[in-house]
Amino acid sequence: MRAFVAACFSILIAASAFAGAKITIRSTDDPNVGLNDPTPVEPVGGNNGKTLGEQRMIALQHAADIWSKLIDSSVEIVIDTKFRSLTPCDSSSGVLASAGPSHTVANFDNAPKQDVWYPIALANRFAQKHLSNDSEIAASFNLDVDNATCLGNTSWYYGLDDKHGSNIDIITVALHEFGHGFGISGTYSSKTGALFQGKPNIFELFTFDDTVGLHWDQMTDAQRLTSQTNDQNLVWDGSRARLRADRMLGPTPFMRIGGTEYKIGKASFGGPITVAGLSGTVVAATDESNETGTSATDACTALTNASAVTGRIALIDRGNCPFVVKAKNAQDAGAIAMIVVDNVTASSPIVPGGSDPSVTIPVVGITKTDGDSLRTQLSGSLFAVLAADPTRLSGADSAGNVRLYAPSTFSGGSSVHHWDSSAFPNLLMEPNISSDLTHSVDITLDQLVDIGWVEPVSAGRQKLRRSQ
Repeated sequence: MRAFVAACFSILIAASAFAGAKITIRSTDDPNVGLNDPTPVEPVGGNNGKTLGEQRMIALQHAADIWSKLIDSSVEIVIDTKFRSLTPCDSSSGVLASAGPSHTVANFDNAPKQDVWYPIALANRFAQKHLSNDSEIAASFNLDVDNATCLGNTSWYYGLDDKHGSNIDIITVALHEFGHGFGISGTYSSKTGALFQGKPNIFELFTFDDTVGLHWDQMTDAQRLTSQTNDQNLVWDGSRARLRADRMLGPTPFMRIGGTEYKIGKASFGGPITVAGLSGTVVAATDESNETGTSATDACTALTNASAVTGRIALIDRGNCPFVVKAKNAQDAGAIAMIVVDNVTASSPIVPGGSDPSVTIPVVGITKTDGDSLRTQLSGSLFAVLAADPTRLSGADSAGNVRLYAPSTFSGGSSVHHWDSSAFPNLLMEPNISSDLTHSVDITLDQLVDIGWVEPVSAGRQKLRRSQ
């Protein structure tokens, strides 16, 4: 369970007109910092705040207002928010934000289930009153994203128009983090597998392990400890999320070489992988080894074997520079697609992230084990097919339950309480924010409905259809 300490606040901004719930962003930043930063700025994407702090507040309140029209509660939800340095964060990756319920409570007035922990905002909704004098959610956003020490030249985008380009849309990130605060979180111990004070969290009642056929509240501590790293076999079996997934998730991308099918991670950028698919010979890309990329197989600089890569699928190693740089170099050399081989051993393929609209070739990731195997076969002609299987929903099990992120090596802050990164199209609650996400909440809302939230009659949720 993530613990938060209430802090003194300096600014209180009232929510605008709301439909189903009143959700208020409240600053806990010090003067002249974060949401109180007085640095003058120009309007951006419909955000007319005159200072950096004001634009940040407007953007976060905009995200809160999106949620306010999608969930119903008669009790105001206050989100204590601040900007601070979050680690790790370097030139290529980093923590963008963190959030969770300020409290969890059980056995309150009108509780749907006894001896079950509920996030305070949802408990307040059922009790129809404030059960605590503190805020309902605590959220932090990485202050360093706006400077070159974190994620290089990438910065927060504070516009309200979803036109973030290569920058990071703070509204999308806020929608994700507030989802954690509403209840996409848990209270069990990831070190021992024990339930908090012997009682399950409402989230854990819908966390299901396909291998043992049990929900987490039915397991022993040892079983939960094993289950949290049961890659591809830990799912969410809420009926509402399952129904939405059937309408929204697309076919499962795969790669086939000879008679072997390989699991792949579809990048958040680049061209699509279609049912019709594409095919070509796999060729190892080479480039110069220098200070930009210390490996001759990482494609961090212009390829030196462009004549061999042209019209073929480039095989490239992970590391030393962003995925989009590798993809652009492969594309410029004439590759029709790119395969990125992981540089660490993992049970699931990597999902290359980044944003570059100029990259139009399909980009996929594979495990180190599979990549090492492919490299031993390159002396012959290695012919690959990249396609999508319409009979299998991406990111879901055979029953249509959406997979939860449970890599074989536990990832603190990411494992269990996110959708698995194999889902396609990309989902808001995956552990990494993808550049193609919009200001919508996809299956996230349905997951919250499964745990007890209710959509207001006036929500007017957009219609969804299955991706092709």
